[in-house]
Amino acid sequence: MSKKIFNIIGWGLLLGMGASWIGFGYSNWYLLLLPMTYISFSINDGSIKNIGKIKQMSILQVILILFAYVVSIAIVYGLLQLSSYLISDILHLTGGIKTFSVIIAVILSLYPVKFTFGRVVYKLTNGLSAAR
Repeated sequence: MSKKIFNIIGWGLLLGMGASWIGFGYSNWYLLLLPMTYISFSINDGSIKNIGKIKQMSILQVILILFAYVVSIAIVYGLLQLSSYLISDILHLTGGIKTFSVIIAVILSLYPVKFTFGRVVYKLTNGLSAAR
């Protein structure tokens, strides 16, 4: 498949999530769709160069990546629940301020995934490159 197709898939997923969020509100499905979007854009920009690196990984490394993924999703879910509690129950925000606060909370909740999951994958793939 062409890299342009993965770019189109990534933008389609991202815009579809945005439109769905505006139309129907937040859904837990976004936690599953967001990594697919990230992978599509990674394939497009060349971050994921080939599937051969996955074949070079040991079972322990694959388990470590899966564990990092689960932990990062748990962190995001916990931060989203905390922000929902703060926005709705503690601060009692309503209207446009609540919507803006929720958008900021979702964006800020995604940064731990970038640091936890991204760092683990980066270190493992660099370790494979150095082993060659």
